Amino acid sequence: SGGVALTVGIDEMNFLEPVHIGEVVVLKACVNDVGTTSMECGVRVEAQDPLTGAVRHVNSAYLVFVAVDREGRPRPVPELVVESDVQRRRRREAKLRRERRIAHKEAIEAARAAKQELEGT
Repeated sequence: SGGVALTVGIDEMNFLEPVHIGEVVVLKACVNDVGTTSMECGVRVEAQDPLTGAVRHVNSAYLVFVAVDREGRPRPVPELVVESDVQRRRRREAKLRRERRIAHKEAIEAARAAKQELEGT
């Protein structure tokens, strides 16, 4: 983002296998898509056995960050340049997750508003 970015959410976190004591943990991350001020990053966690070199995919997560200025206000992020088929797929899937996040947030807000209306508050 070219500066400070704050975590605003962890969209998904999938634990696939345990990490065993003594294994080396490697995190691989990439920016999947950007909005005006936010970005989704995918993180893949791998565990490597230092004796055999065997690598296992043990965790995946999608995190959303918002870029902020010195006063803590959201600020624009640069456009994401996608060049490969893998990057295009990641961007497409990130847009689907963003739509789901927005729909989920709107559903919660609507349910809260309906409850307040029923309660008269």
